[in-house]
Amino acid sequence: MTAPGPNLSALAQRKVLIEEAVMAFSERVKRRFETEGRRRLRLLQKCIEDAEARVVALAAARIDPVTFLNDWVWLYEPRNPGRGLPAMLPLTLRPRQVDFIRFLQDLRRRRRNGLVEKSRDEGMTWIVIGYYIHCWLFEAGFSGGLGSRKLDLVDKSGDLDTLFEKARFIVRRLPAFLRPQGFSEKLHSKEALLLNPANGASIKGEGGDNIGRGGRSSIYFVDEHSKVPRADSVHAALSANTDVIVYGGTPHGRNNLFARIAHNLIPGDPWEKFTFNWRDNPDKNYALDVPAANSQGTEVIYPWYLFEKSKSVDQALFEQEVDISYDAETKNQIILGAWVQAARALKLEGTLPLTAGLDVGDTGPDATTYASRAGPAVTRMQALNSEEAPQETHELATRDGVDLLQYDRNGVGAAIAATVARRTDRTYQVRGVFNGGKPSRTVYDDSQTPANLRFANFATECWWRLRLRFQRTWERMEQGAPHLDEDCISLAHLPAGEDLNTLMSQLSQATYSRVGTSDKLTVNKKGGDARKGEGGKSPNHAEALIYAFAPPPTEPEAPQNWVAAAAATIPDPQGGDDYELDSWS
Repeated sequence: MTAPGPNLSALAQRKVLIEEAVMAFSERVKRRFETEGRRRLRLLQKCIEDAEARVVALAAARIDPVTFLNDWVWLYEPRNPGRGLPAMLPLTLRPRQVDFIRFLQDLRRRRRNGLVEKSRDEGMTWIVIGYYIHCWLFEAGFSGGLGSRKLDLVDKSGDLDTLFEKARFIVRRLPAFLRPQGFSEKLHSKEALLLNPANGASIKGEGGDNIGRGGRSSIYFVDEHSKVPRADSVHAALSANTDVIVYGGTPHGRNNLFARIAHNLIPGDPWEKFTFNWRDNPDKNYALDVPAANSQGTEVIYPWYLFEKSKSVDQALFEQEVDISYDAETKNQIILGAWVQAARALKLEGTLPLTAGLDVGDTGPDATTYASRAGPAVTRMQALNSEEAPQETHELATRDGVDLLQYDRNGVGAAIAATVARRTDRTYQVRGVFNGGKPSRTVYDDSQTPANLRFANFATECWWRLRLRFQRTWERMEQGAPHLDEDCISLAHLPAGEDLNTLMSQLSQATYSRVGTSDKLTVNKKGGDARKGEGGKSPNHAEALIYAFAPPPTEPEAPQNWVAAAAATIPDPQGGDDYELDSWS
């Protein structure tokens, strides 16, 4: 099947649907806030009139910061009047925001450090400030630290974009029975300092190089950490002064401490990580299934996302701040973020072949990951429990009805694959992919040069094949190019969640470069510039997809026996190749 040129009626229909959905969204949000505002007023009125109700409300707020934020914290959004919404809104925590409060509580309980990566406008900063105010009210001696790349972003009188003006805004709108006894804003609210005279608690702020220099803290939060200059020296100061550091913000490339922490590239235990992705926000992730504007079939669109994207003048910045891309500005990406988004939107029917890929994580934070596809439609992406990976892999491959399971045979996957291959009850073939092997002699449609003369190894060819699928998908969606279904790729069948978010991020991580006197292309799957020590952790989700789409070897090896298969689980001390499992299928 081919895709026709742009369908103008479908384009016009999609535009109308997006506008209607965005307007409907604004109306739903407005009604929700109006309902919540009335509830808040009734609660306040009851507390004013009834002393017992005040005692109950105070106790409930003291016990749980979620209750406190949901009942008493208001926030300010100056863009809302232009959207038909009030500028001052009651904070109503979404499920993911409740998870974030619990994340902060857990960090403090276990005295661990945490990193928060986010899509823009997910409310992270307001929630941190609201949580700090709860601690400031109810924890005697609490000392909360707030930092940003410069002091003007921490506190500037009258500027509600600053951290401390947000804190003052919350405190000013607390009912009298919740404010500290004896508190006076004139006496107890100074520049970058908020004191509680009743219990000795404080919130203090610092900017730039001074972050962490002002004494010890119960917890220290640094906003937009990826843009903090000289972050390593700041981190050293903080580490000596608090048991709990929280760095939050949107990505800003890979060559900074924020990115290294996010990808577990610093010494010591991995940091706890929390992700605020717009796809987890029920106000933004609503979807419509519509006729594809530039191709046959249907397309899954997210009206909020497309509306915001249409207003963006900087595509790289949009991918960075909305899609949480560490690679939006990276040169020589193998798969561009816009191509991945197109694959998420294009809904293709599943066809044959039914194939699965397995990437086995190294020891440490890397996940063992399983992926399956039905022709061009990716049907499953799932991180596995490494200890139970052989059994889980077999169960998933059986459930998906795949004909073939492929894995990296010259890596740590050999042991797991050997266990799966020995099963007598399997109905699928198991085949090893030799990443370091020779490329095929295939001539791809973006070059006249055969693959064996273009690519340094088979792994690079496999990445490039996947690149071409994503590129064709984007060309079909955005330009109406007549690419066949089987030459494209669809991520539309994958459910929203952590596995999808991880996959979409990892697909744009890998970069390519030219090496050696032959000037052949090679892939750096961890992204960045390997010579400078840049890049993330191994992209296991993306590589599982690579194996699901990998072609058969062009030069089959001689069959091995089960003794050799067992040996495949043990690294060859002479550096020889691992054994192929293909022959026992």
